[in-house]
Amino acid sequence: MSQQLELLTESPSLWTTVSLLTPEIQKKEIKPFVILALKELEGNPDSRTSSIMNTDKFSAVREVVRHFARLRSATKEPWGQDDVRTFLEGLRFSPECVSEFTALLCTDKMYESVPLHLRVKPGLASLQWKIDISLCQSSIASETASAQRTKQLMHRDTYIILILTLTDGQTLTYRLSYEKFHELRYTIASALKSMIVLERRKCMKRE
Repeated sequence: MSQQLELLTESPSLWTTVSLLTPEIQKKEIKPFVILALKELEGNPDSRTSSIMNTDKFSAVREVVRHFARLRSATKEPWGQDDVRTFLEGLRFSPECVSEFTALLCTDKMYESVPLHLRVKPGLASLQWKIDISLCQSSIASETASAQRTKQLMHRDTYIILILTLTDGQTLTYRLSYEKFHELRYTIASALKSMIVLERRKCMKRE
């Protein structure tokens, strides 16, 4: 599976409702729905949106457009047609709709006016870490430290180097003290615990 397709399909449970509606959508409806969805997402809703007969089908197309617009803003890379086609086929669009929709979603011009509230920051692709004891060793050598003092210096002058690679290709490097590293670990663990608690609440579950 390519990286783009993995990104598109990372939350399959979100598409259960959409995939129930897509078989009913006709090819001739795709382009008008996409145009209306873009206008709405850009903050300039078209008056024709209020007169759509089948709002459920429009909502399904709008959800797909929103999904692609958000991710396109994050990756900064054109969509591969094969990946887009595979994703749409997985949502049970008809072959005719898949072809029409793929051509539109792979057009870069479509994403030029994506509003700020839809844009997402790059995600974390990988994380590496290593321990830097160079300062610690220098301090110990310069003081000819005792065993007790050596332990204190190791605790004070040992640093953890974090190397983060983002989905947009950026590499960020952070140098943290022992205390700050464990503070970061605690903060992340607390955030994950809070997310798990929220996900278990009924009000957060998508129907």
